[in-house]
Amino acid sequence: MDVNEFIGLAKWMNDRVNPAMSLYEQLAKSMEQNTSNGSKVPLREHLDAVQNALLKMPLSQLSYQQTDLLDEMEVGDLLGAKGWRFVERTVKEGNYDPASAATDIRKAKQRLDSALQQFKKIRLSLSEVGIKGEPDYETSDKVTVRVRFKDAVEIGNVTQLKKWSTEWYDISRGLAMAAGERPEDVEVKGASTGSLILILGTTLSVASIIALIMKQIASTVKSSMEIAHTLQDWKMRKVADAEVERVLLARRKSVEDGGVQDALELVREKIGERIAGDVENALKKSIEKMFRFTSKGGELDMLPPPKPADDEELDDTVAEAINTITENVEEMRTLKAATQLLIEDQANDAPDKEADDAEAGE
Repeated sequence: MDVNEFIGLAKWMNDRVNPAMSLYEQLAKSMEQNTSNGSKVPLREHLDAVQNALLKMPLSQLSYQQTDLLDEMEVGDLLGAKGWRFVERTVKEGNYDPASAATDIRKAKQRLDSALQQFKKIRLSLSEVGIKGEPDYETSDKVTVRVRFKDAVEIGNVTQLKKWSTEWYDISRGLAMAAGERPEDVEVKGASTGSLILILGTTLSVASIIALIMKQIASTVKSSMEIAHTLQDWKMRKVADAEVERVLLARRKSVEDGGVQDALELVREKIGERIAGDVENALKKSIEKMFRFTSKGGELDMLPPPKPADDEELDDTVAEAINTITENVEEMRTLKAATQLLIEDQANDAPDKEADDAEAGE
């Protein structure tokens, strides 16, 4: 993450999270008051206010590196839908242990307050040395794409580097051909350490295609996970026999297999008759490899130029492309976040099922 992106995150926290802190404080105080022997304070009004504030936080505006930083600061799970899940669960548990629930809510608010103060201090320090965090874009028609190699696609040696370089050459070639451009028009802007992140620079045309495919990949994964979640739920409630399981697994495979074709049709709808023959074959190959890359743990993220201000003079075609790319990227991030919640639900349900099975066997 570069300094401009960090400052952007600090501003986002100040604009989107800081206003919710007073609502969080009111809830925490009310829960603390209810631990005493005096009259109880109704929580519904405060709970609704916190829910509304948390669910309105536009986390889809943040890049994966920004959300990773929030996770490292141990506040990522306190924001947005995850944050509301934590609050709702904690308040419900307060029916059995009010003191512990009040303590947990207070500690959560303190973590958020601490993070906000850290962002404020660092932003002030950067400002004092002249770093204001102005977006650094060469032109308004260039888009930064981050390719993150992690999990099964992590690069640890030159053999793996060669393999994935070839894969991403093929991917870039097909995408560029679909946009009527050359593979070399997709530029390598840099790389970062840790889980290797390759930073690419693309034109708006190529970026528009990537954003469409990324959104379709996220949609396909979410649909597949929803079917898996349904199957697990039915198994736990013992309403899924072998035939039901077979049908659901077949449906899940159909969704996954159809994702590539769905993405191809989306791009064809956008590009038109240019998608045919060698171009279609190259594009389909790119899409298949992008699906395979993400299925093994790789990540794609995109940083489009900011949406043009109302008074900014910008070509209508460029402005429309930027808006469309931004919308697709935010939808992709929203879909991925929803999928992550499904995955967490499955993980949380599994221990409950094991406990129930153990009790039944006693």
